[in-house]
Amino acid sequence: MGKYIDLAKEIIENLGGKENIKNVTHCMTRLRFEVKNFNEINDKKLKENPNIISTNKSAGKYQVIVGNIVGDVYDDIVSIIGINIVDDSPEKEEGLVNKFINVITRIITPTLGVLVSTGLLKGLISILIATNLIKDSSGTYIILNALGDALFYFFPIILGYTSAETFGLNKFIGMILGATLIYPGINEAMLGGDSLLKIFSESPFEMVAFKSFLGLPIFFPGAGYSTTVIPIILVTLFASKVEKLLKNYIHDIVGFAFVPFLTLVISAPLSFLIIGPVANILQSFIGWITVSLYKLSPILTAIIVALIYQPLVIFGLHWPLITLAITNFGTLGYDFLWPMMFTASFAQTAVTMAVGFKTKNKKLKATSIPAIISGFMCIIEPAIYGFTLKDKKRFGISCISAAIGGVIITLFNAVQYSLGIGLLGFSGFINPNGETRNLIIALIATLITMIVAFVLTVITFKEVDDDPIQSDKENNDNENLNKIEIYSPVEGNIVDLESVEDSTFRNELLGKTVAIEPEIGVIVAPFDGEVISMFSTGHAVGLKGYNGESVLIHVGLDTVNLKGKHFSKIVNENSKVKKGDILIKYEIEKIREEGYDPTVIIILENSESFKHVNKTYKDKISFIDKLFY
Repeated sequence: MGKYIDLAKEIIENLGGKENIKNVTHCMTRLRFEVKNFNEINDKKLKENPNIISTNKSAGKYQVIVGNIVGDVYDDIVSIIGINIVDDSPEKEEGLVNKFINVITRIITPTLGVLVSTGLLKGLISILIATNLIKDSSGTYIILNALGDALFYFFPIILGYTSAETFGLNKFIGMILGATLIYPGINEAMLGGDSLLKIFSESPFEMVAFKSFLGLPIFFPGAGYSTTVIPIILVTLFASKVEKLLKNYIHDIVGFAFVPFLTLVISAPLSFLIIGPVANILQSFIGWITVSLYKLSPILTAIIVALIYQPLVIFGLHWPLITLAITNFGTLGYDFLWPMMFTASFAQTAVTMAVGFKTKNKKLKATSIPAIISGFMCIIEPAIYGFTLKDKKRFGISCISAAIGGVIITLFNAVQYSLGIGLLGFSGFINPNGETRNLIIALIATLITMIVAFVLTVITFKEVDDDPIQSDKENNDNENLNKIEIYSPVEGNIVDLESVEDSTFRNELLGKTVAIEPEIGVIVAPFDGEVISMFSTGHAVGLKGYNGESVLIHVGLDTVNLKGKHFSKIVNENSKVKKGDILIKYEIEKIREEGYDPTVIIILENSESFKHVNKTYKDKISFIDKLFY
């Protein structure tokens, strides 16, 4: 949950509770709620909150205006409500790969912090054993070891919870299904007796049935389902479909008990008869591919994995690799895949250190410090987006340096025994019996990675004017704060704000505001700067100029409901623009035909940052005229 969780809770409470909320979406500055009963809303209480700029009811939706923090507040509200949210943006086709990655991300991400923590604990235990501070027969060892192993042993229960949350299933049903897979003594019971049936004999995927359920063979994996990942995910996915179907036919009066009962009775047996075995074969196949590739050429595997890992992080596609690593820890007791990626964060950190060392840009130099600290903890997004990605050479150096480290670790077969990231990850290289050979190799490989990355970056360094708003071009001294020149982004007639139906715009709650009735369906940049936000529907855009001015341009009133119809985005977020560059094209008459007011609203969001802000005195304005000055 984010930093606006208290605000999110208060909004939900004063909307009549989450039971009164049917759906929530957002645009550039406001949350839009579909509610069951408007009489349940405490509008007065909401307006008293200093973080809420205003509220409004429009087009059958209740709007809560919070300004530029809307995205964060929206995320926190969704995390509390726990419903499937419908976005205002046009529907997009999502491929199977993207769907799979999104699902894995949502299921695994909540566990990652605890995964790393237990991995660190396992490393600490190894250090204590190696230094003879504790014995593996002591009560201290038994308790700490149980704490370190518990997550992996009971992983299906934990993933049952996160999977249920992802698929919209009752979370306790998800946990019970996971617990059933690893029920105490179930391994011995299922694997005892004479063989009834065997499939995929003498192959990596061999499965034997010793027991049956109503005459049907149960192919139970030799190692059981403890520590597995894929089976419980597929089981909860299936159970979520069953639960949804049952809710359509069972009345709420008896559904409280019978929906969970029937969901479990249907899903649990099928998880052992079909879903579990299929998932186990799939998981075994994935493991077999990675192990086979590793056996074929460990060095080639390390080069490929290390080179692609950082580009995958950019697109959020790295989670399948992490999932494979987690699977290896569970099935093998160690992992050879994550060590290939281990030095990536240190490569990014070293490149950032070199940039901070060489640059003459004071702001960039100062920004490098938190990025370096984050990098050492394996949070490399600040380094990627702030320092390396904007210069292809820097990013290439980071990838190559990380590959060198990954190859060194792989060449000496230095595996990890517990998942660890950044500086904390070194403990994972210590063998449970206390042997530190792998740790030493990892330290040497990381040091070489950082030296190569730092030196190559220093040698090839060149100032890149890739982010002028973050560079020395931005002067926040008093002289610049007194100057402002914002030109009109649209041609048309100035509209009296008193005639604007939206009270948020009419009362200038978001900042100094001008309304223009457009004559040409084009929005242009009002100054040199950067597009800091482009709403997916194309009806609104936010920009920041080199003097720090922040402007929001909103085309039409309630036009978010058009979901992008009649709008064409010409630029995207993070685009650098010059004054007069076309940002958006739109069809004025067609917007009117749809029943919407096409009036363009221009807001200087940080008008309070400037000593004097004047608005145009003209009745008719063109692109070359000053709007704010």
